[in-house]
Amino acid sequence: MIEETAAEEVIERFRMKFLNSTRGCIVRTDVPELLIAGHKVGPFQSESRIDLPNWVIESLTKHDLVDIVPEDNYESLKNLQSLYNNEEDQPHKLQSFHPLLYSALSRKMLQLQSDKTSLDPRRYDEIENMQRMIPFLVETRLSKIMRVAKSGAYQDKRKQMTNEEQWLCEKLSNILSIWRKTVE
Repeated sequence: MIEETAAEEVIERFRMKFLNSTRGCIVRTDVPELLIAGHKVGPFQSESRIDLPNWVIESLTKHDLVDIVPEDNYESLKNLQSLYNNEEDQPHKLQSFHPLLYSALSRKMLQLQSDKTSLDPRRYDEIENMQRMIPFLVETRLSKIMRVAKSGAYQDKRKQMTNEEQWLCEKLSNILSIWRKTVE
């Protein structure tokens, strides 16, 4: 139970890290100075590129005021499909994932599901595709993370992992190392 609680706390810290990290956005329309959660943001001119924390981006995208620049939109359905296809095509290779990918996917799913009542039918397809692909991607990655932990190659592969994967792989490596020492 203690390990389970620790894992939940670690994952929550990664989610907070995601919310406070910044990404590039393109402003869709002129935006006056706004007060969001007690913080002043803006003013912004239409078509300008700005870097904002994810918690601000969430608020502004709800009102169609900004779009995340494509290269920073790592939790998009298109990117998720590409990651999944690459993982399936290369079963023995650990490809690089953005360190905040799982936290971003989690937040995106929460947003999509909370907006279900106002969504057009095309968004329902996006939700269904993401809900179907995320577990497959996670299971594929889990197998690879377990192989890395077992092989002892954690330090060499950690830059290719998400924050959650790094944490898990380190824990597994330590547990396996202790286990090996006790049974040999």
